[in-house]
Amino acid sequence: MVAKERRVAVVTGSSTGIGFETCLLFARSGIRTYATMRNLVKADIIKNIAEKEKLPLMVIQMDVDKDDSVVRAFKEICNDDKRGITIDILVNNAGFGLFGALEDQPIDDIKKQFETNLFGAIRTIQQVLPVMRNQRRGTIVNISSLAGYVGFPASSVYNSTKFALEGLSESLSYEIEPYGISVVLIEPGVINTNFVKNIIMPDNTLSISSYLFSSSSPPSESLTMAAASSSSSATIGSAKYSDNSKSNRESKYANVIEKFLSHYYPAMRNAPDPKEVAKVILESIEASVVSSRQGTNNNFFKYPVGEDAKLYADAKRKMSDSELHSFIAKRILS
Repeated sequence: MVAKERRVAVVTGSSTGIGFETCLLFARSGIRTYATMRNLVKADIIKNIAEKEKLPLMVIQMDVDKDDSVVRAFKEICNDDKRGITIDILVNNAGFGLFGALEDQPIDDIKKQFETNLFGAIRTIQQVLPVMRNQRRGTIVNISSLAGYVGFPASSVYNSTKFALEGLSESLSYEIEPYGISVVLIEPGVINTNFVKNIIMPDNTLSISSYLFSSSSPPSESLTMAAASSSSSATIGSAKYSDNSKSNRESKYANVIEKFLSHYYPAMRNAPDPKEVAKVILESIEASVVSSRQGTNNNFFKYPVGEDAKLYADAKRKMSDSELHSFIAKRILS
């Protein structure tokens, strides 16, 4: 095993939330950490912390939606250390949520969801694999979700990207096992991050979302949402809402959307801190290294994070498909 202070990690989606906390925890643990993000305007907070604490943390611009950006970022990382770079850890965290009924979703928004949540992870994995193969070690951590193993209403597109990421990870593990590379799936439940502010939804359910978000948020967040819902560009935080003929029709699924969001938004406000997920990520990496060293012939690991994630994982194991469907409908839509 490589000494912890010599290990190198690359984390995507590092400007806020789980990625942000994971980068800081890695760096504070002595891991040389490259915090990547699409927009470097958001880098000041993590840069200031790293400078103040003298952490081995560097910020790199990378847009996982774009081939050239991913290639350029990894080239910069690999040229950064004159001793010869290793990349021991890749954490694929970049992603966002596209919520709403499938019939209401513009195909361009659906493609964008897959571009970031699935193809973005594929791009970074393809860049890091040659390095990990050559050094014959490494851990790839893909941030999935409880929505990667249980379907939820009003989340069909988001669910499908996470289900795909889970299948990708499981299949990939067989391919790279001979090279000493492990794959870890982190499956958080609802976590208290800025995820909600970056959700994209069709215009025909925007008013429902705006009202429910405002009623479940602190006053400062409610004011932001109110201002967003009255603007001509219809934004919440940095999220842009679709504007086309399909989304302008009245949604036939408004009742389902309202019930789902009435459950989801309050749960988000009272959810665990992203630091809890970062801890599990680090612990999972240490466990995968130990497992590899012991020759257990197992290089694929799953970690539900949060009581809700564990609840649904347990239900998935114990219930039939019809029982699980009824269980979720009763909890979410009643």
